[in-house]
Amino acid sequence: MTARRGSLSFKIVRFARSPRAQRQNLSRPWRVALRSASIAGRSLVVLAAVFIAGTFTVQIWRVGAQNMRLHDQIATTQRQNEHLRETTQRLEARIRRLHNPDYLVPLIHEQLGLAKPKEVFIEVKPAPIAPAAKGERTPLPTGE
Repeated sequence: MTARRGSLSFKIVRFARSPRAQRQNLSRPWRVALRSASIAGRSLVVLAAVFIAGTFTVQIWRVGAQNMRLHDQIATTQRQNEHLRETTQRLEARIRRLHNPDYLVPLIHEQLGLAKPKEVFIEVKPAPIAPAAKGERTPLPTGE
């Protein structure tokens, strides 16, 4: 009994007559050529998969490196902000002190050399160091 075209048994018979079954009837050079083509195709598929995997790896590495740079930049910016915050606090404290007359009046008198009535302003200057004679050692200044 033969299978009718379109039936399941026809498809099974047709599948059984695949190119692999027909290769056995080919001459040796044709079988080698088909085998080489099959190996070349598989090699190309493997190379394409390795290339795609390598591309993904490089992209992941690049994104990770950029992420690290951004984290470093964030940390640097946070340190700068903290430093600026401390500077701002110091300057605000100085502004508050400069608005306080109890701090400001003595400062003005000291810097401008002003004296209150019945006060005497005495300015003490350090004595000049005498130049040493030739061959003598110069004395080191002391803390006195």
